[in-house]
Amino acid sequence: MTALEELRANPENAIINNDFFVDVRGFPTTPEGHQRCELGGAVTLQESQQGGVTRLTLRPGGTDFFFPWVNRGVGEVTVPINQPDGTIIVTGGMNGCALQVNKNSSNLIFYHDADSRYLGDLKQPEGDRLCRLEPDLYMKVPYGENIALKMGDGAAFLYQMLCVRHTGKWKIVYSGIIIRPGIDMPISRAFQPGVSKFLASFEE
Repeated sequence: MTALEELRANPENAIINNDFFVDVRGFPTTPEGHQRCELGGAVTLQESQQGGVTRLTLRPGGTDFFFPWVNRGVGEVTVPINQPDGTIIVTGGMNGCALQVNKNSSNLIFYHDADSRYLGDLKQPEGDRLCRLEPDLYMKVPYGENIALKMGDGAAFLYQMLCVRHTGKWKIVYSGIIIRPGIDMPISRAFQPGVSKFLASFEE
């Protein structure tokens, strides 16, 4: 079983044994109303291994979903409820952003709120809020920042969240990743992002 297959089958076990990085380069997003609001969409995830980390790349169209990070803005994707177990929803790395999920009628809306401050300002979230994860919930250990500073070569750290439908719930797990400088975003290593790599779960 590959790391991606294991993530679909049992995210809580998979994240203990694996770390994931979502490479979002080149994925076409769609402007939505305000100039700093963008929509993601359906994707196919493809995996490869680098630095002991599973790199997930995106191809438009498929049965999984992606919502973007937007500089000083809001990225989102609408996902119909009752997705099958094993469906994965991904976004770019988070360092100070918030992940929020709302339910509106028969859809879930996943938001990447840059700097945890633009959702509600640039646009109002739709429906009822089911989940919101802010930095104080996932950046309790400054270990990634310490590693990047110690490396001293322009390395960057990020917190990578993944939402997986499993046993009738959405489960959110995450990894800590160190990226070295370079256009290809080479992965250096993973780090333990917190006490647990399981962040939260919610029902529709």
